[in-house]
Amino acid sequence: MDLAWRRLRDGHVQNEIPDIMNLDDISSSWDKHRELIVGALDGGQVGPDYVEIIDLPKNFVSVRPIARLSVHDRLVYDTLVFMIAHLVEGQLHPSVFSARWGNQGKDFWSPINSWVSMQKRGAEMMENAPFALARTDIVSFYEHIDIGTLEIDVQSIGASQWTTERLIRYLTMFQSSSQAWGIPQGPDSSGILANMYLLPVDEFVHRAGMDYLRYSDDMMIFDTERESLRNVVLEINSILRSRRLSMSSTKTMIYDHKEAFRQLEDLEKDAVNYGLEIGEEGAGERLYKIFVEAIEGRQKDRDVKFSLFRMGKHLDDRALPWVLEHLKENHHLAEKLLRYLEKFPSRRAEVENAFTSTLEAVLGDKYDHLEQQILQAATRQQIRSTKLRDAAWRILEDKNKTSLPREFAARYIGRVGSVADGQLLRKIFEDESEVNVRRSLLVAMYEARSISRPLLQRLATSKSQLAWVSLYLLKDPLVPLPR
Repeated sequence: MDLAWRRLRDGHVQNEIPDIMNLDDISSSWDKHRELIVGALDGGQVGPDYVEIIDLPKNFVSVRPIARLSVHDRLVYDTLVFMIAHLVEGQLHPSVFSARWGNQGKDFWSPINSWVSMQKRGAEMMENAPFALARTDIVSFYEHIDIGTLEIDVQSIGASQWTTERLIRYLTMFQSSSQAWGIPQGPDSSGILANMYLLPVDEFVHRAGMDYLRYSDDMMIFDTERESLRNVVLEINSILRSRRLSMSSTKTMIYDHKEAFRQLEDLEKDAVNYGLEIGEEGAGERLYKIFVEAIEGRQKDRDVKFSLFRMGKHLDDRALPWVLEHLKENHHLAEKLLRYLEKFPSRRAEVENAFTSTLEAVLGDKYDHLEQQILQAATRQQIRSTKLRDAAWRILEDKNKTSLPREFAARYIGRVGSVADGQLLRKIFEDESEVNVRRSLLVAMYEARSISRPLLQRLATSKSQLAWVSLYLLKDPLVPLPR
């Protein structure tokens, strides 16, 4: 449980669903939260009553459904999964790179490094033998994991009846909550259950004597014979079908050696990275070339992210005009683009104008993630803008939007608004029903100096989910800016 909390609090998880104040209200009363979670686990009172599904963009048109759990429900889930993590780890082959629990869970903290390690291992294998490569993954993997099958799997690895009953009860309640099914997407702990669910596939490929690498449902099988690879892929498809899963027809391919090596090698990027580290002359130009090639023709998102991160780190502002102009089209890359812009405080006026024009351009359309990211960035950078405040009000008052952009709109208004804004926030709070937005409104009212202590005292002694944030605000804290 303490590991689950540290992981959530310290941001070692990918911040797909950020918090308006980095969970500082929970941190300030963690001991009391811990008692409640222990009591819930002991009494078997597990499982979320409601789950909000946040559609995070994968590209311009497709989305990935992320389960937004309350902090309490998230920590109950992570704790139960972490209790069986060592049992799952004991069943995994070295060929599995995702969600590894070695070194008492320390390896589990580096998903990006694990992915890169798998790619490099694949490239090394291709260098040492004339392999062809079969590559595949699973359609909507987490969503189609069958809980009945998973229950048998949990029992088979040696989990106690106490843990098994609570974990399956939790997942059953999760499936009956809102639009959720399968296992939660978002928490990295789900990767542990995903590894367990694919154990039969791992075992089959190894018994077939083939070289194999896997990161979650992304599978790579190596062999010198194309026909052998085809036979293995067909059998994997059969195993997946028996476990209520479907192989992705669009992502299942067999590549010859040359094509396979191209799939895996990043030699130019490795060289650029090393050149930047040692200050090699020309490394910056080679990095900029990667960026230019990434945005020409059919955009290569992976190379855009690679180059922008490093250009920002080395204060190369040559990508800044493109980023400012293409925020809307690249709303699925918003976090990476905005972090790049943040590296250039001297260009803040241009950034502010781009934020305003972008929010005006997406008004009335479904760009909730982009709106949230812009308001989060504007709050974090302490940009004070009347036009941004007006855009934030439009977002906050639109109850057809998901909660995240409305939460960050409230936080922004609370920091930059006038006395009148603070008074209006109180009116919005009285009419608001969504608990996460109400929490954000309390923080906004506090920062706008428009909140009464009797209200906070009343909420702090209630059984409302707002009790924790009210207790926190009664301490007169300096609320941290969102990450």
